[in-house]
Amino acid sequence: MSASKRSSSNHSKNPHNSAGGRVSRRNLLAAGLAAPIIVPRFVLGGPGNQAPSERLRIAGVGVGGMGQNYLGECRHENIVALCDLDHNLAGKVFKRFPRATTYHDYRKMFEKEADNFDALIIATPDHTHAVLVTEAIRLNKHIYCAKPITHSIAEARKVRQAVLDAPHLVTKSSVQSSGCEPSRSTTELVTSGVIGPIRELHIWCNHPAYPCSLVRPTEEQTPPPGMDWDLWIGPAPYRPYHSAYHPSNWRTWWDFGSGTVGDMACHTLHAYFKELKLGAPTTVYARSSIRHKGFFQFVSTPECQSHANTVTWQFGARDDLPPLTVHWYDGGMKPHRPLELDNSVQLPDTGLLFVSEQGKLLTGYAGGNPFGRSRGIAGGLLLPEKKFRGFQQPDKTMYRCNDHYGEWIKACKTGTRTVCPIEFGCEMTEMALLGALALRTKRVLAWDAEAMRVTNHADANRFVDPPYRDGWTL
Repeated sequence: MSASKRSSSNHSKNPHNSAGGRVSRRNLLAAGLAAPIIVPRFVLGGPGNQAPSERLRIAGVGVGGMGQNYLGECRHENIVALCDLDHNLAGKVFKRFPRATTYHDYRKMFEKEADNFDALIIATPDHTHAVLVTEAIRLNKHIYCAKPITHSIAEARKVRQAVLDAPHLVTKSSVQSSGCEPSRSTTELVTSGVIGPIRELHIWCNHPAYPCSLVRPTEEQTPPPGMDWDLWIGPAPYRPYHSAYHPSNWRTWWDFGSGTVGDMACHTLHAYFKELKLGAPTTVYARSSIRHKGFFQFVSTPECQSHANTVTWQFGARDDLPPLTVHWYDGGMKPHRPLELDNSVQLPDTGLLFVSEQGKLLTGYAGGNPFGRSRGIAGGLLLPEKKFRGFQQPDKTMYRCNDHYGEWIKACKTGTRTVCPIEFGCEMTEMALLGALALRTKRVLAWDAEAMRVTNHADANRFVDPPYRDGWTL
């Protein structure tokens, strides 16, 4: 990865004047940088305390938004370096970790701190994930990355391969419900065969939680003091600074984010992605609201997600599984209410509906029973209820991860595998990004997964592997 411009960069403890060159590779051959030396607690930490040598040395990039939540869950480890382009936004986070050196420019942080941290938390906007993940791999660092793991399908393929080529590194995707008790209960119910082979899956989400159906601003504004806006843009097409993008509003813009389907789909896909063999759909299409500022427009805003959206992925037969259609809904949209559902029961705000010829399964968005103890079982509500009355939840056969961040930290220290590593996150990301591609192009897309190409609309492929801005590479 490289950038055409080197921004001025300040950090609180080691100020320097040099604009610098490419990230130093002086330590890349030092095997074992990412593996901390573990000393038994009783040697240095005392009874009931964690010895300093047992704490993972963590750096973070993009800590002013969701990154502060990731760091908060890792606060008992050794947070050594923090980077955010907007120090005004991230200032409150810096105060929580006063011993951490702070940076504007992640490249400077990597150059100065390469020997001082073992693991990297990435919480920047989608369009910079891939360059940061690949750079962290080159630096031999364990990685925790916000989802979607990448901003394009081509990036997802490249990042997945890079992670597979570095099996000694521990990685995890920020899918907090992955492997948890509710999601595992749903997975075990689906794989039990109680309702037979799944032929339809409906997924709905009450997001977006950010402004949508916008047009690109024409006026220029001034970035926050000290912020290098050119570096924030990174590999994306250049856009002048505007508060419509930063802070916090970038997700809805296709230049920087992946819409609601990219943002939220992986929060449910993990519960059944491998079990339903959702690797490669044959066809993807989507529909969006055409309202803008209260008025209908026959061509909705082309650079920004709409308020309400649906996506459909069609899968052919997969090994022993029949053809499957997966439907996505957001912005308050939901599937048709199952006829078998009692009139007194409301569909949850976010949820899943598995449909087969033998029955249906209604669950919460991250899996599990959305109705509490009033009806259903741990994995969800089986329909029609009369048919499945008395059915017992299957035995627990799958590993449970009920400490999402703790699992990553422990895995970094022991070299074990996490329940949702980045290579798995890339597979789910690819499916989600196909949904975003359909929304962005407003086409029915025939997808050739092996060739990584849309076969019926050549123009759509410009978003499958979009070029980086001059000076940036992966």
